[in-house]
Amino acid sequence: MEPVRTHRARTVVEAARLHRARERKARRLTLLEGPELLRDVAATGANVLEVFGEGGTPVDERALQRLAGTKTPRGPVAVVQIPVERLDRSRNLLVAVGVSDPGNVGALVRTAAAFGWGFAYTPGSADPWSPKSIRAGAGGQFQTPVAAIDAIDVLGEWTTVATLPRGGKDPSKVTERPVAVLIGEEAHGLDDATLSAAAHLVTIPTPGVTDSLNASVAAGIAVYTLSRGSGETGAGV
Repeated sequence: MEPVRTHRARTVVEAARLHRARERKARRLTLLEGPELLRDVAATGANVLEVFGEGGTPVDERALQRLAGTKTPRGPVAVVQIPVERLDRSRNLLVAVGVSDPGNVGALVRTAAAFGWGFAYTPGSADPWSPKSIRAGAGGQFQTPVAAIDAIDVLGEWTTVATLPRGGKDPSKVTERPVAVLIGEEAHGLDDATLSAAAHLVTIPTPGVTDSLNASVAAGIAVYTLSRGSGETGAGV
């Protein structure tokens, strides 16, 4: 029987280092936790290099906690290769512009994957390959093209659509395709330079008393509206 790995075992220590962004970037590896997430990511053909816990390398509770990075870990925890990042120019694109919260970034990826859009992120955005982002994205990072971009001026093949809390037009009025929907930081939105460079400024109509939506909800509505306008929505969406 294979020996149980402790939190000090070399393989556990090396894997746990993937909670650091620089380690993920250098090694092109990340971590994911939980049986459903592992099953869904493995089904995409992702390269799962090692599994700790259920059905994989035996580990004790402290090791599993170190690998998961949470107080109440739910095994297994897997080391997975990060796919090659790319922009798919045949798809609409959802773009995180300086979105620093990994949970919000993960939610944006999940929306993009659900509608068959690509996902891009600019400097200042949280790493979509962090374990927290992957959890929030339900593994969507492995289901749709993801790419880092230096600035939105590389999106010349897309019609850029900037979202703002008020003052923009209804997104259903945008007819050009493909589009790149730009989502900013929840607290302060998109900067003036990004708004000035965008082809369209859109605002989600909200007749209720709440005057704004959070980033992931606004993105979901905008992506749905634009997908519906181009006939891209279907069963299960």
